[in-house]
Amino acid sequence: MELFIEIRAKDNYSIIYVTGQLDSNNCVEVHDAVIEQIKNDKINILLNFKQLSFLDSTCLGMLIRSLDKVKENGGSMVIVGNKFVQRVLSVTGLVYMFDLFTNEKEALDHLIDIAA
Repeated sequence: MELFIEIRAKDNYSIIYVTGQLDSNNCVEVHDAVIEQIKNDKINILLNFKQLSFLDSTCLGMLIRSLDKVKENGGSMVIVGNKFVQRVLSVTGLVYMFDLFTNEKEALDHLIDIAA
């Protein structure tokens, strides 16, 4: 399945845009992108899944590991999702683990507020 990742790093945060289909074969790429940002002192992460068309349940563990790594380093992670992503996180009960937003501006404002 095709997956595209674009990273935009700012002051102490990064926005990671994930487009396409996220499955067990490629979800490690998102986790690696998060880890790379942490190594670059970008400990506050916004995962933009707005253009994600598929999210395999095996990738949910990757999201939890990424969140744990961010928190271990004193940062925060928020997710921008479409209705599909929101439904997957809701059905699995993980919606309560993540700060989930429907638009990037609200998510970024929240991330900046909690990082301050």
